[in-house]
Amino acid sequence: MKSKIIIFNILPLTLFALILAVSALVLYEVKKNPSNQNLINSQLIGKKIPTIKIEKIDFFQQKVKDQTLNIDKYKNNFFAVNFFASWCAPCRVEAPLIKELSKLIPVVGIAYKDKVKNTKVFLEDYGNPYDQIGLDDFGKIAIDWGVYGVPETFIVNTDGKIIYRHAGPLLYNVFKSEVLPLIRKK
Repeated sequence: MKSKIIIFNILPLTLFALILAVSALVLYEVKKNPSNQNLINSQLIGKKIPTIKIEKIDFFQQKVKDQTLNIDKYKNNFFAVNFFASWCAPCRVEAPLIKELSKLIPVVGIAYKDKVKNTKVFLEDYGNPYDQIGLDDFGKIAIDWGVYGVPETFIVNTDGKIIYRHAGPLLYNVFKSEVLPLIRKK
């Protein structure tokens, strides 16, 4: 009877120590190799971009009826596709780096589940680095691209194939170590 009482007294402490040790190990691995934290495998890497029509936004007319983004204009060029939203706090964080990226290659923005007026205010506040902006009202385009959430950035090569995907806000260390070398290789 006494041994059962001792086990029940030690068990919570043992479980707590085990959880603490596993958490410390995970944090150590993330700290040791931070570039892998936002690495989510994409089935689209190495494949052509999805051929779906994306409704174009014109901030003077709100939505442009029967007008879609012209992705063909980037044929034989590197470009990026960035899914963002005005309600997305990490999108605000990455805005300066998307602007830097747009100085190197064209960036197509896709406003994810957002209202046009809110997207307009977001771009007025943080700048508009986008060559073209499309609207994904219901998230269908994001599903076709395999987007988990916003922000997400894709780099497309001269053959129209996705060569890189970054889930989460694009931060300086990732921009410098992963994105710039891809662009410079072109």
